[in-house]
Amino acid sequence: MDVTNPGDEPAPSTKRHRPNTPITKGPSVDDFTPTTMTLDAFNQLSRNQKKKILRQELWDQRSGEFREKQRAKRSVLRKRHKQRVRLGEVPAKRKLDEQESSGHKIIIDMDFDDKMHDTEIKSICSQLVRCYSTNRHGPLFVDLHITKLHERCRARFDKAIADHTEWPESRIKFHDTELLDVFGTDKLVYLTADSPNEITELDTQKVYVVGGLVDKNRYKRLTLDKAEQMGVAHARLPIGQYVQMASRKVITVNQIFEILVKFVEAGDWKQAFLEVIPQRKFNEGKGGGAKVVKGAVAEDAEDVDEDADENTDEAEVSDDAEDVSDHEGSV
Repeated sequence: MDVTNPGDEPAPSTKRHRPNTPITKGPSVDDFTPTTMTLDAFNQLSRNQKKKILRQELWDQRSGEFREKQRAKRSVLRKRHKQRVRLGEVPAKRKLDEQESSGHKIIIDMDFDDKMHDTEIKSICSQLVRCYSTNRHGPLFVDLHITKLHERCRARFDKAIADHTEWPESRIKFHDTELLDVFGTDKLVYLTADSPNEITELDTQKVYVVGGLVDKNRYKRLTLDKAEQMGVAHARLPIGQYVQMASRKVITVNQIFEILVKFVEAGDWKQAFLEVIPQRKFNEGKGGGAKVVKGAVAEDAEDVDEDADENTDEAEVSDDAEDVSDHEGSV
């Protein structure tokens, strides 16, 4: 029954209207013929395995076109960035000789390739790009070493981030060997959230190690166990002394690195944590907001967007670097 008055106009529709454009779908695994294996071998695989091969072959076919679009996009970003520099809206990129050495040494240990899924490999490689960017653009830089870069991580760097070979060694050094082959055990301090020890300062005579791992907390005590097996010192960052996080104190590798660099620059742990740790880390629990422990003052932490397009100028990092995903590393 119509209960509206004769003169009433119908309420405007709240449905979102889509343009009348045809929707194109990609090929299905049911009618797909692979080029990297025989059809009989392909048909013996599970449906998920077939989808993985299908996605990879489609990417191989379209990657050239995708990268051309990305290069065009970065060209626009470069021009926009240069214009903002001329207008004084953002500072100009520092030249190498405009940065000063902090005297500190940091290692990112990549000896966990077999512990990560393919998407996590992509994520950790992107996080390494972010680490380089942080070390390249700040007023101070640290002696950054990437150890045991091998297997899938090495392959991804060689293929998707090929210009990493042109990065200055004064800002980042890549090693195929274990960290013990680079520095002695007496200098190493492995940073791991599982350690009962807590650092208060950073010593220029020590070498601080960050585990290069993205695992969504699947592996408990992994980095701590490795530190104990190697017989090196271990410690955790003093996050709990300054802010209360809603979840377990696990954040991404590039955030750990940026926190260390921020502390080197300012000598203030609270400032480093609040500038780097994303706001969502504090809003997952009750109450919301970053609760600062020191001084009993509640503050909001600055939210750091993890999208590399917005937080880091792609033109200043790597022409083939991809966005950092939302995974968390066991650090």
